[in-house]
Amino acid sequence: MDTGPVADAVPRKLRADAERNRLRIIEAAREIFAERGLEVTLDDVAARAGVGVGTVYRRFANRDELVVGVLAEHLAHVADQTRAALGDPDPWQAVVDVLTLVTTSMATDRGLAALVMWIDHEQPEIKAAKAVLIEQLRKVYDRASDAGVLRPDFAHTDFFGVLTMLSAVAETTRPTAPDAWRRFFELILDGMRAGQRSEFSVPALTDAQIQEIQRRRHQQR
Repeated sequence: MDTGPVADAVPRKLRADAERNRLRIIEAAREIFAERGLEVTLDDVAARAGVGVGTVYRRFANRDELVVGVLAEHLAHVADQTRAALGDPDPWQAVVDVLTLVTTSMATDRGLAALVMWIDHEQPEIKAAKAVLIEQLRKVYDRASDAGVLRPDFAHTDFFGVLTMLSAVAETTRPTAPDAWRRFFELILDGMRAGQRSEFSVPALTDAQIQEIQRRRHQQR
């Protein structure tokens, strides 16, 4: 009797289950990192993911490997979204969409911001994921530059500075004015774009908000 098709079907199902578990673990870890920071255990992650701790250890030997897995998965997601943005016929809108995706992630997900600051960016899996993302970002930049929608002296490496600044602003203002970073994002976009200015969607910080931000920062020292 030919059992080939049945035998072939079982490994495929196991591989699919393993991938689903991996994604559940990564999502659970991201949630906990955002809530508590990076000082969590794999038991904590297993409980949040609804899987046995042995399942977590089969995928990630320790917390450091899990941190790498979480960030690598995020970078892959952003690369996919950046690739999709290239399908937009408007080169400027592609820039806006990509930067909005990345800055929103960094500004609203404290765990992700902590990962980016903490991790070794020379780690092979992270380095490979970043290389794919940077290639896609460069394509978005080149198309916008060729179309003349970016100021001529804006360099593709300026993206790093933009994201770093916005992440710092978001971290500083989050407790007092959680959407304030959006105003500065729009300000930066206008500075990047050739010859056009848009209206702010978020009001400027008040003197009272700035004083509150400074007070909180002092208390955290």
